[in-house]
Amino acid sequence: MAIDMKYLRINNLPEPLSGKTGWPWTEGSPQLPDSMSDGLPWPKISIVTPSFNQGQFIEETIRSVLLQGYPDLEYFIIDGGSKDDSVDIIKKYEQWLAYWVSEPDRGQSHAINKGFARASGEIYAYLNSDDLYEPGCCHIVSQHFIKVCKPNLIIGKCIFFNKIGTKSISNPVWPDELEEFLYPLSLTFGQPSAFWSSNLYRFLVSFDETLNFCLDLDFFLRAGLKGIQPEMIPNILSRFRNYGDHKSRSQILLCYKETIMLIDKLGTMCGLSENEKTKRIGGILEDIEYVKILLTWKTKGRIHAIFNYAALLLRSPKLILQRRFLGLGRRILYFSPDRVMEMERIL
Repeated sequence: MAIDMKYLRINNLPEPLSGKTGWPWTEGSPQLPDSMSDGLPWPKISIVTPSFNQGQFIEETIRSVLLQGYPDLEYFIIDGGSKDDSVDIIKKYEQWLAYWVSEPDRGQSHAINKGFARASGEIYAYLNSDDLYEPGCCHIVSQHFIKVCKPNLIIGKCIFFNKIGTKSISNPVWPDELEEFLYPLSLTFGQPSAFWSSNLYRFLVSFDETLNFCLDLDFFLRAGLKGIQPEMIPNILSRFRNYGDHKSRSQILLCYKETIMLIDKLGTMCGLSENEKTKRIGGILEDIEYVKILLTWKTKGRIHAIFNYAALLLRSPKLILQRRFLGLGRRILYFSPDRVMEMERIL
């Protein structure tokens, strides 16, 4: 049984790692009063962290949740049977968790659904084990959910950062046309800064467990198709960690393939004709070939990339008419693969 969050303070938690300072190591959010100003209880927030072999990051994630200073919060960690030190870290904090488990699962979406199957909150969110919440995030979110016209989905700003400290702030955008979601890497806001009502989660029948890379795209797109209009707020709610081993980067081709699955599943509901779906899928298949060359360049070097580039043009001569592929040839000769992937939002 987790501790009553009303009484959790930073000095209750394990000592911060050596050399770690600031949020969420040596600083916490201000503790909120036990109830709201009108005497009513705070809406309960349920947060799930799916994790697998993220020992290098998960402690920072855990602390950013527990140190929200929010009186009614339940936190679930669903680990997929990690072989690193993740379990040891989770055990350090288990008395403040509503539930945790470490066992093999069927992927991220399955882990998230396992967590929410135990949740009892009014507000839901999931936070990956390499991302962070900002101080006071839960307080900000609850203030929007308790309004007279309660939203079902709230999305805030998100900080994207990397290991050398470079930061950028993502301003959330909800596309005017939902079919804009049906492109690879097309999520127009930071997923960690999204919170939704438990009613919406049940209405959408959870996350699609056939997806492990486009699960959030699918979830939010289905919400839009049900007429949900999110409330976009100007507050920074979270930090998204950009690094080379991030799942959506290290297995980028699977992201593209799952986008094709989404087009097959939801394209018609988004207003795409069969011809438009076929054309879009064809474009993504070409993108996959393009990305394969970039990944070969990154992992095996320029010579291998040039060989694969020439082989692709021999198989599909029509690509010589596309400026993008001609440009790729020039880039292979004069740029670095990381730079090209960054410019095209692939890295």
